[in-house]
Amino acid sequence: MADAPTGAADAAHAAADAAHGGAHEASFPPFDATLFASQLVWFAITFGVLYFVLSRFVLPKVQTVLDNRAATLKGDLDAAAAESAAAEAARVEMERTSASARAEARRMIDEERAAASAALAADQAKADAELAAQGAAAEKRIADTRGKAMADVSALADDLARDIVQRLTRGAAA
Repeated sequence: MADAPTGAADAAHAAADAAHGGAHEASFPPFDATLFASQLVWFAITFGVLYFVLSRFVLPKVQTVLDNRAATLKGDLDAAAAESAAAEAARVEMERTSASARAEARRMIDEERAAASAALAADQAKADAELAAQGAAAEKRIADTRGKAMADVSALADDLARDIVQRLTRGAAA
């Protein structure tokens, strides 16, 4: 029986050779028209088995992996968006706090500057009052000294006039 199919194939080849003028030509099997029917049957069987295996085993696993990947990406993107929003909120809060701290520092500096100016003005007024008091005391001493000097001038002038008169009278008597 094994010879029967081989014999049929040999007969088909012999018929093909006769159609081509009796010369034996080697042809590429997929392009051999005598083999098309068996090739189509095996193609259909292979396609069916491959389709069955892919649709029942491989594609569900691929779809699961794709679904997991999509879920992971969505979760990561959502987490990144949440982190970005939190970072933006933290930046806004930091800017608000920084502006508040700058305003507080400016207020404290202005208060200290005003207090220092007031203290300086008070010290200046105190120093001016002390200088005015010292000036008044000095003027009083000068006035007292001048008064004493003027009182002494009269006595000194009297003494000087007596001395002059005595010298003159001694010089006239001699």
